[in-house]
Amino acid sequence: MNNPFSQPKTVYKIHFQLNYRSIEKFESFFSEEILGICTYEAESSTIHSKPDDKWSIEIYLAEKPELSDLEKDLNSFAAKHNLNILSEITVAPIEDKDWVKEYEEQQQPIEIGKFFITSKQQKIVCPKNKMPIFIEASRAFGTGDHETTALCINAMELLEKERVNNIFDVGTGSGILSFAAEKIWPKANILACDIEEVSVTLAKDNQRVNNSNIYFYQNNEDDLCIPNTWNASFDLIISNILATPLIALASTFQNLSTIHTKIILSGFLDYQSSDIEKAYRDVGFSVLQKLTQDRWITLVLTRD
Repeated sequence: MNNPFSQPKTVYKIHFQLNYRSIEKFESFFSEEILGICTYEAESSTIHSKPDDKWSIEIYLAEKPELSDLEKDLNSFAAKHNLNILSEITVAPIEDKDWVKEYEEQQQPIEIGKFFITSKQQKIVCPKNKMPIFIEASRAFGTGDHETTALCINAMELLEKERVNNIFDVGTGSGILSFAAEKIWPKANILACDIEEVSVTLAKDNQRVNNSNIYFYQNNEDDLCIPNTWNASFDLIISNILATPLIALASTFQNLSTIHTKIILSGFLDYQSSDIEKAYRDVGFSVLQKLTQDRWITLVLTRD
């Protein structure tokens, strides 16, 4: 299973400009080994984007690519698919910063559904009609400000009336989705794992400030390593990671499910959704809900 939470010391950024209509095609060019993709408008004469508007794309990598090979491959791909590259292709390292300090300085409370996500120090500003989740600044994925986190919480709220006794959060990061699940189903037993030791450590730190009873542990890339003391099936499985490991986990999740199990999958873009849906359809699941935000997708699956 790929590690979706590794944070290399140096990150490299590929940048070039393209037409708005070309974004999805160029995104498909880059492999699942990338750390992330960012696109943003560079030049437009209207409020709404048109196919020929100029946009920028940035691709983040853990290893520096050979620029000459990258230019050759990208230009060949563009020619094959009748696409235009509208600027120089550049590769540069991203400035190394103390990102925890950066987050602490910029952190603002986030409201998602019935939840108010903030640090313990800002508890006093939590509205009376919201439930607080405390997430301290960390190097683990999941501070609440990413679209996939919001979509997963929205998906859980849609399932609020379901009878849920056992929950499994795979790739928990900061633990944020587990804490939301615990507040939605306070009597449920919740198991949460991550392949990164730092994520598990920080999730446990967040556990203390949230007075939580979730069982956090570290698994490995090849095995979920579910403790023997836990039930072998779950009413709800949540996994907000990346497309490739989600596809690889389809059979595993099928083995951990019953006819009543619901699965929430997230961490991927719209063009990857069909492959994930097929992988889970092949093991007996169908799409109950599909939530979208800025091209990010969250699927709620149910057993056929």
